[in-house]
Amino acid sequence: MSQIEIKAYQLRNEAVKRVSGTNFFKQWFSTDHLGESVEYFKRAGNLFKMAKNWSQAATAFYDAASLSFKRNDTSEAAFDLIEAANCYKNYDTSKAVESYLKAINIYEENSKLITAAKYYQIIAELLEDEFDTKEAVTYYAKAAEIYRKECSYSAANKCYEKIAEYAALSQNYVRAVKIFEEIACLDLASSILKYAAKHYFFRAAICLLCAGYDVTAKLRTYLNIYPAFEDTREYQLIMCLHECLQVGDIDGFENAVKKFDSVTELSQWHITLLLRAKKHIEGAYVLN
Repeated sequence: MSQIEIKAYQLRNEAVKRVSGTNFFKQWFSTDHLGESVEYFKRAGNLFKMAKNWSQAATAFYDAASLSFKRNDTSEAAFDLIEAANCYKNYDTSKAVESYLKAINIYEENSKLITAAKYYQIIAELLEDEFDTKEAVTYYAKAAEIYRKECSYSAANKCYEKIAEYAALSQNYVRAVKIFEEIACLDLASSILKYAAKHYFFRAAICLLCAGYDVTAKLRTYLNIYPAFEDTREYQLIMCLHECLQVGDIDGFENAVKKFDSVTELSQWHITLLLRAKKHIEGAYVLN
């Protein structure tokens, strides 16, 4: 055991001693003793963090949060719950989520909605890392809804983009297209974000190719909304891929994707969806 951990245990023991007197469970304790114990638990938690003893660190911060609740200091309790969650996530995702949700409940009750949305998003990202995509999408949706209501459109769009990505990966192309189009239109309403619209129209069009749709009609709609899209490499690639699919030109399809990727690197999501679209060449390209 390191010297840092030894000191952390001493601080934790002192916290228990101050809050409980001779009997932790039977004594009625004063607010002053509670406040002192909160500080000792927090100091212990920080030392356990330094030692990377995540289990003890999480417990110390959770104990601090519990005492802050007893003191009716919900702001401090929320802070310590977040600290506990940040430690839990190093070894127990379910406990981390539980702790984040308790903190989120406090933020929502105190109308700190953007902060609540931030931690909903963090939960989503944590679950995403655990490949629990269904639950991840649920929390991305919670975060996105709050962000949009609070007019934090850029943050909302990032969450909706994740939802659309997973919809497409699960072959729910209709939902994915709808979300990507909505994000693009929202971006076009902003002088700052409008240049990002091409990326969402591009993603929507890829989904349409995967679904076997003739994209020309949709592309005309996109151009009516955003004429500058026609001059983008994304638009040119979609048109090229569509033509390759119509004539069964698998080499042309692959070369077009490689050429685009050599200049603008495609994400794993793009590659996965484009590989799906290419499979239409092996069968019949259905025009709907």
